Amino acid sequence: MREIQNALAEKTAGNEAKLEKQIENVKSDNQNAFFYFHSLPIYRWNASDCHPKILINKSTNAIQRNATGREGDCSCRAGPIQMPSAAAGRIGIIYTEYRILADNGALSIGLSPKEMPLAAWLGLGPVSYESGGVITSTNASGLINWEIVPSFRTGDVVGCGLNWATRQVFFTKNGQRLNINNFYVEEYTDDLYPTVSLSHHGDVVEANFGPNFKYDLSNEF
Repeated sequence: MREIQNALAEKTAGNEAKLEKQIENVKSDNQNAFFYFHSLPIYRWNASDCHPKILINKSTNAIQRNATGREGDCSCRAGPIQMPSAAAGRIGIIYTEYRILADNGALSIGLSPKEMPLAAWLGLGPVSYESGGVITSTNASGLINWEIVPSFRTGDVVGCGLNWATRQVFFTKNGQRLNINNFYVEEYTDDLYPTVSLSHHGDVVEANFGPNFKYDLSNEF
């Protein structure tokens, strides 16, 4: 009888331990979800911060290089319309995805400071992923770090993110994180904003500023 009682006690203790573990997991998931949804700035294309040759469709968040004038580098920068309540800027993650709707030449996505001219090419800026398959970053001293990655074209969905907690930059393609780990922004870098550069007439890119992305952003928390 004592052996049976001991066995039942051990089983009960084991079940209680499993239950406590499940409760802790639920608490952890809820905390992560709370942090996730409350630490993401909300961005939209900033009409006053886009090259005049780029047209913005506010209903779809698509931008298009217009079909007039000479071809050349044109950039469009997004700005925050809502920031997390905990701070005015540098917390959580900046992340945007872009669906390539029309690609007639070179495209570049990434992050740029306000100081980058709108007639400049993002590939020469601080953080970028070019359609030809090159990721680059440039520090304050002008040192360029680059890496060859898969290219992207019409139909692809590519993303660029920055985790302010770790200062690590990451990129995605069609819902998968690219295998890069050595791209960081400097501690005293300027504020950075989602940016796209278009170079040819008819280039069209549709931005997804969240919160529902092709990439599972919770992997970054």
